[in-house]
Amino acid sequence: MVLGMTDEQKLARAAELLQQQTAKIQELEAENERLHRVIEGNCDALMHLQATYSDPRLPVGVTTKAASVAVAYERSKPASVTVNAGFSLFDLLERKRLERQQAMSAVIDAKPDPAT
Repeated sequence: MVLGMTDEQKLARAAELLQQQTAKIQELEAENERLHRVIEGNCDALMHLQATYSDPRLPVGVTTKAASVAVAYERSKPASVTVNAGFSLFDLLERKRLERQQAMSAVIDAKPDPAT
């Protein structure tokens, strides 16, 4: 405390310091709790990323980076649609069926040789 302060100023300064210390203690207790959850396995990487991107005290760049990494695990990617132009499974199977049918119905046009 500074010399020459009135009792009222000293009391106000002490109250201000007490508020700052209380806020710091709460911050450290929260960090301590977070670390305990990590150690106990109750907090995985995704939960950590979620806590990071939802923390308003962190810079926008940090929260954006955490959100961009986490989004791949929070939202499923849309199914890819493959278009195979000019190919039809039905047409292929039908062609194979007809080829097999022709091969099975082929008639052997041969007469036995009477000399043998």
